[in-house]
Amino acid sequence: MKRSVLFFICFLVSVSFTNCLQEVAKAQVTEEQLDQYLTNLNWTTGELVEYLEFLDYSIEDFDSLEELKSFLGTPITNENLQNLFGKYNLTHHDLEVLLAEYGESLDDFKFIEDLDFHIEFFLNYQEEFSIVNDFLSLFGLTENEMENLFEYISHVEINVQKLESIFRSLEALSYLQGVDELSNEEKAEVFSLWNQLLETLKIDGRYYLVENEEMTSIKLETLLTEEALEDFRLFIALHNADGEVLATLSFSEDMVHSHLIFESLEQLAEISKIATDYRNMYTVAKLPITAGHFVTNILVSIFFIIAGFFMLFVAKRRVIV
Repeated sequence: MKRSVLFFICFLVSVSFTNCLQEVAKAQVTEEQLDQYLTNLNWTTGELVEYLEFLDYSIEDFDSLEELKSFLGTPITNENLQNLFGKYNLTHHDLEVLLAEYGESLDDFKFIEDLDFHIEFFLNYQEEFSIVNDFLSLFGLTENEMENLFEYISHVEINVQKLESIFRSLEALSYLQGVDELSNEEKAEVFSLWNQLLETLKIDGRYYLVENEEMTSIKLETLLTEEALEDFRLFIALHNADGEVLATLSFSEDMVHSHLIFESLEQLAEISKIATDYRNMYTVAKLPITAGHFVTNILVSIFFIIAGFFMLFVAKRRVIV
């Protein structure tokens, strides 16, 4: 009798594990399925890979095409797009104008959930974007450059703890707002924070003194002497990791020695805050429908549960014997 029961349990475990393997084998994203799906979306494999990488995923994280499709969301149709217009009380033109403010267009979106998220995010942060853009335009920053910075910062891996430390340091120096003349000590702190922020954001900041259209490369710390900026302007070029120019800023001598060099840094930090908020919120928005290797995990879990019951049964029998 004991042997019959043990044999039956072993049989169940074996069958369950075999089924697990069969289900996992069936639940793979095949190249043929993926190509057909992407063709219907007018998307390339490269675009899909880039999309997933932004969210720290890869195609291999999904056990089936259905799981991948569930993660990506619902393709945009005229019907669900009209519903979205009604949700936000927008016309097609209104939406295009809103997206254009952030360097986007309707053609950039494939899934209605993504579009929904971006509309809500852009509307909620519209005032913050406007304040930052208006202030930094005093130093020559254009809307396109603002978009470049936002796009770049939202895609780079940032040391969040270090960034938060910089925010606290900026907060501690908030008394500099409106100050006409900074002391050398105060300027040294501000310049140090400029360097720290750009380094944390993986932006290569290059500083130049400009006179009669001639540019001389300098280190920011050399500006601590009054003579250094006499009859000069400070020009800052912000480059990405590939050396491409994201944005440029220009400061007069008076600006460098006043609260404006600090407040411009505050606004640059605000761009980084908005960009990191965007990435974090977008990632969280995808979480409810993400479950990498969901099928595999469930099936393997079932196998281990059955195996656990089997081992528990054997252990109890040994104790009784």
